[in-house]
Amino acid sequence: MDETTLTKTLPRAGPTEECYRLIYRSHSLIPTDGSDGGADGLAAILRKARSKNAALGVTGALMLYDDWFAQVLEGPRDVVEALFGTIRADPRHESVRLDLAEAVPRRLFEKWAMAIVAEHHQPDLPMVATTGGLAQCAPWKVTLEQEAVLTRLRDLTRGYGRGS
Repeated sequence: MDETTLTKTLPRAGPTEECYRLIYRSHSLIPTDGSDGGADGLAAILRKARSKNAALGVTGALMLYDDWFAQVLEGPRDVVEALFGTIRADPRHESVRLDLAEAVPRRLFEKWAMAIVAEHHQPDLPMVATTGGLAQCAPWKVTLEQEAVLTRLRDLTRGYGRGS
C-alpha cells in the first residue's frame, strides 16, 4: 500500500482554516480476548470513529499498544474539544489524560481521518518501536514532524510519562 492508497482508503477530512491539536492517552477497557466483541468490537469502533472524524473534519492518528491508546486529533478547536469530551466520558476508557492541547499553524495529519498506528490490530501504519523513536514498516514516507508526534504517542502508550 502506498501513500496514495492510504489517502484513498481513509475518508478525507474537511477544510483546514482553523487548526487545533490535542493529544491524549487512555487505558482501554475493550476486551481483546474475544469476549464482548473483542478484536472485532474494536475494529467496529475504529471504523465508526474514523467515519465520524471525517464527517466532523477531524484528522489524526491513533496509536494502539496492549490495552493503551494514545491519539492525536486535529481540527477546529470547538469540534476537537467536544470530541475529546465524548471520549473522556466513554465508559470504554479509563485513566484518560490530556497530554497536549494547542493551536497550531497547520495540520500534520491532514490526509488521515484517523490512521491506526500499531504493531498489531491491522494498522494503516505498522510501526516497530526502537530505542530512538519509530522505525517504519510502511512503504510510504512519514514526515519528521509526523514521526515526532507518533513517537510521543508511542511513549504515552509504553508508559513513558504515563503518570496519572
